[in-house]
Amino acid sequence: MVLIYDIIYTDPPWPQKKSNPRKARPNQGKELDYQTMSVEDCFSIQDQFFAQTAEKHNVFMWTIDKFLHETEQQMSKRGYKCHARIIWDKENGIAPAYTVRLSHEYLLWFYKPGHILMPRREVRGVYSDVMREKSTKHSKKPECAYRMIEDMFPDANKIELFARNTRDGWHSWGNEIGSVS
Repeated sequence: MVLIYDIIYTDPPWPQKKSNPRKARPNQGKELDYQTMSVEDCFSIQDQFFAQTAEKHNVFMWTIDKFLHETEQQMSKRGYKCHARIIWDKENGIAPAYTVRLSHEYLLWFYKPGHILMPRREVRGVYSDVMREKSTKHSKKPECAYRMIEDMFPDANKIELFARNTRDGWHSWGNEIGSVS
């Protein structure tokens, strides 16, 4: 039985590495604590889920500055438009090359023209395009993002791709489920 999704929430393992090891952690390697994929592979693996969507549906995808434009281009190739760029202000972050602190990520909201799934009427205009929640563990996304999506789309069939945990009311897909608490 193929499930049909109204909401796809995804945090692809972008081909990212850590910056130069810091003097405070000389034994720290450059590789992340999880396996990454090429941009092409990140999208080709998600295509099977994009094909399992309701007529009206939305895709919420996490990305960083380095992959912002490429993410939007890849989704455009699949017929999606960007509805909103929601910024997660982590209230902390790393300072690569000891310049500016990287303290945000993007949660991009995509839809297919004419087929956007609208939030329930009572919450339209309630949420801002800036979420503020301190990051806790590497790659763990903010609780406020889940709560926003659940509040906007309480009856939607939701799936999280590249999930690291399960969540009540959501389907989860990923090879690291249970690895982040």
